[in-house]
Amino acid sequence: MTKTDRDIKGVMGITHEASLIDKKIGSYKEHFINEYFAYTVKLSNGAICIPRKMAEDYEVQKGIVTLERIKEVAETYKNI
Repeated sequence: MTKTDRDIKGVMGITHEASLIDKKIGSYKEHFINEYFAYTVKLSNGAICIPRKMAEDYEVQKGIVTLERIKEVAETYKNI
């Protein structure tokens, strides 16, 4: 995985919204481009995965990222 700051506003915004859905999700620490060309987000207590297109969309206009898509991200949470 490669550490990046690309789409940081989108990644941080989606991470925050996912944490409102699942209270176990910790705060954003950093993110990486993974082998699937998505973002793996390191949290204070685990990790989640965010598709790059979703993060890009959120940066352009956060309203186009639906609650259903945020829930899908929240379901990727893994406690580390």
